[in-house]
Amino acid sequence: MTEENFTCKRDNLTIRGLLYCPEDFDKSKKFPLAIVSHGFMGHYSDTQDYAKNFAKMGFVSIAYDFNGGGPNSVSDGDTKEMSLLTEKEDLKAVIKRACEFDFVDTDNINLIGCSMGGFVSALVARELQEKIKRLILFYPAFCIPDDARSGKMISALFDPKNIPQTLEIGKMVIGSKYVKDVINLDAFEEIRDYKGQILILHGNEDEIVPYNYSERAYQAYFNNRGNKPSKNLQLVMIDKANHGFWGPQSNDWNKYAFFAIEKFLQGKELLLNVDVNICDCKKSQEDNKSVTKLYFKGKVQSPYFEGQIIEPAYDKQLHKGEQLISACARYKVEGKDYTGKKASFEITNQLSGSGKNTDWNLDWKPSIKTDSLALKDFNSKTCQTYAEMRPQGPVVHIWG
Repeated sequence: MTEENFTCKRDNLTIRGLLYCPEDFDKSKKFPLAIVSHGFMGHYSDTQDYAKNFAKMGFVSIAYDFNGGGPNSVSDGDTKEMSLLTEKEDLKAVIKRACEFDFVDTDNINLIGCSMGGFVSALVARELQEKIKRLILFYPAFCIPDDARSGKMISALFDPKNIPQTLEIGKMVIGSKYVKDVINLDAFEEIRDYKGQILILHGNEDEIVPYNYSERAYQAYFNNRGNKPSKNLQLVMIDKANHGFWGPQSNDWNKYAFFAIEKFLQGKELLLNVDVNICDCKKSQEDNKSVTKLYFKGKVQSPYFEGQIIEPAYDKQLHKGEQLISACARYKVEGKDYTGKKASFEITNQLSGSGKNTDWNLDWKPSIKTDSLALKDFNSKTCQTYAEMRPQGPVVHIWG
C-alpha cells in the first residue's frame, strides 16, 4: 500500500492525518472509502493499523486527528474547545474533503470509529444518512452522556450542577464545553435512525465503556428496524477483551475483530455463539490410531437463538503419531428462537484440514440443521467457524 499526508479544514482549523491506498491503487478507478476516527485523548497513530487493514482489503482509508482531540494531536485546536459535537463537525469535514478525490467511490463511504470516535461516527452516520453505506464501531463510548450526568468522566470528578471551567484528565485539560455539549444528550435516541449497515465490536470485560452500552445501541437500532435480526445489523462480542483491545491478547482480539469485519463486508453474519466448557477427556486406541474424546457442555447465544447444549456432546479427534487425522464435533442444542418459539439445532463441525498445517479457524466446516421455521434458511447456509481459545474451552462463533 501507499501512504501520504492528508489535510482538510474545519472552519479556520486544519485537520491532519494519513491517507492509505491499496496495493492495486489506480487514480483512474474508484475505490471504497474508510475513515477511521480515534478515541478520547487519542492520536491517528492509535488507529493506523486499522486504517492499514482496510487498505489491505481494498479501501482508500484515512486515519486523522480531531482538532484539539488529544494532547499530542497534529491537528489544530485547543483541547479546552473540543467536544463530541466539534468532533462531529471535524468528521464531516474529512468526509467532504475525501469525496472531492476522483478515485473515491462516493456511493461506498464507510465510517469506522473507536471509543469516542465511534460515538462521533454514529452521530455523523445518522446525520448524513444518504451518504454513509456502513458504520463499523469498535467499543463505542455511548456512555459519555451518562458519565457527564454522573459527574465522573474517566478520572475527572465534578459536580454536574456546577460544571467547572476546566477538567484535568491525565495529561489532557478539557473545558466545560465538553460536558455541557453532552449532559442532556440521549445517546441512543440520537443514533437509532441510521438505516445503513452496522457492525459493533466490543469486549465483554471493558471497564471504561461497559459492554452493555453496545447492547443498548444494538437494541436501539434493532427496535427501529422492525425487531427482526439482520445481517445488516450485527453486534460481535470479543470474549475477555478490554477497552481498546490492549494487552497480552491484543493480537487475538484484533484478529477476530478483523475476521468479523471481513465476513460482514462479504455479506455474512454471525449466526450462533457456542460457549463451550470441556468437562471430561477420554482416550483410547482404534486401528493403530489414538482417539481422544473431549466431552463438553455449554450454552448457545445469538440474536437469533438462545439455548443449551444437550449432553452428552463430544469432539472426537483421531491422531496417528503427532499427526491429526480427523476431528468432528456433533451436538444438539435446545432453546428458543428470536420469535419466542421452541427450537433445536443439530450441529456437525467437521475439521476438513489435517496435519500440522491445519488452521483451526479456517478448516472447520460446520453444518446446521434446525427445526425452527423462522430460521429455516440456516439449513442451506455455507458456514465457517472462528474459535476464541480459553483454558476451559473455546467460544465457537459460527458465521454464514
